[in-house]
Amino acid sequence: MGRTVKDPNRRQPKPVQKVQLSEKNVGRRIVLVVLFLAIGSGFLVYGFMNFLRGDSGWREISVKAGSELNCSEDFTLKYNVGAGGVSAGGEAKALSLIYTDAAVKGYRLFNIDESFDDVTNLYDINQHPNEVMTVDPVLYDALKKVSDANCREIYLGPLYASLENLCMSNDDAAAAQFDPEKDDDAAEEAAAVAAFAQNPDDISMEFPGENQVCLHVSDAYQAYAAEMGYTAYLDFFWMKNAFLIDYLADTIRGEGYQLGIISSKDGFVRCLDETGEKEYQYPLYHLSGNEIQSHGTMMYEGPKSIVFFHAYQAGSPDTYRYYQYQDGTMRTPYLSASDGKDHTAASELIVYSGEYGCADTLLAAFFDYQAESLSGELLKTLASQKIYSVWFENNEIQTTDGKFSGTAVNLSLIHISEPTRQAE
Repeated sequence: MGRTVKDPNRRQPKPVQKVQLSEKNVGRRIVLVVLFLAIGSGFLVYGFMNFLRGDSGWREISVKAGSELNCSEDFTLKYNVGAGGVSAGGEAKALSLIYTDAAVKGYRLFNIDESFDDVTNLYDINQHPNEVMTVDPVLYDALKKVSDANCREIYLGPLYASLENLCMSNDDAAAAQFDPEKDDDAAEEAAAVAAFAQNPDDISMEFPGENQVCLHVSDAYQAYAAEMGYTAYLDFFWMKNAFLIDYLADTIRGEGYQLGIISSKDGFVRCLDETGEKEYQYPLYHLSGNEIQSHGTMMYEGPKSIVFFHAYQAGSPDTYRYYQYQDGTMRTPYLSASDGKDHTAASELIVYSGEYGCADTLLAAFFDYQAESLSGELLKTLASQKIYSVWFENNEIQTTDGKFSGTAVNLSLIHISEPTRQAE
């Protein structure tokens, strides 16, 4: 397998099967599972334990059994069924049908590995450079947003495939072959792809008409891609769930359902609740040295969109996006189009807004997170746009939100001194 030729089954949902896990790093694995659960399920309504009796109350809404491949495995939808005076069971069933259809469609639209008869998706666009294609408004809007934000990182598809290979390696020697910081060939390839990605003459999105897109790719880049065996120029990669959660949330809200909250396992949240009657919480973690420290929770009222930038694994989708070497060095998915390498300004940054969705919030703050270090002044500029930030300096919480509310806890430490490894 070439450096940037990705295992086609790597990001496909797989049948449930029993496996024997390695005994290596059991303690580390348990600790990370606890963290994953906290991150993935910590975005619940404050006071969930006070569920109403019977069918009414807060309930997790799942996709219907036997549904086609979909993106729901990365998300959790909670909804206060029956609160509007309607049948709780009927409302839950209706929500499940809406959620299922949206999850199937979202999975297909942002898929870079295969084509589907009913949609034109990212795979189709990648396979047909320089051709005008009509796409679903959801995908059109997503591509237009990243283009308008001048986020050239979406054109690093080949390097994201290489990063996946790195992150799924079983040992440091195998990982180093895909690492531009450790391997000369990988460094040369990263520089070449980054040079193409930076240049609009080599690659760019064009929007010739309503819901029409054209991926412009120069002859030189197409020749290089063919030589290297690339299969995808475009890839939302770690940004994908921000766009998917917006689509899921907007679809559900568009059908008149607003008493819910959607969270992703990698830290994105869309709270739909516009009543102002409930208080929600978001867990605050900080990586200090080799320890992840719990700093309590951030309290908020909906609606809110929350984005979690983090320089360490914080959920199951991060398995193929992060790698930690034995010496503690971490590789993250935040690749820059400037050089094809990963850059993070801090161990974490939380940004949130009541005005914008997760995708817009992410795009507004992404370049700040890729800087040499976090700039309080730049984050204050974001606050003037009603996008607020929470970060840490000297293990203390910093925020640009004058209305920030949090609950403190006795400092608990989560050790990450040993790198995660795949089961052998």
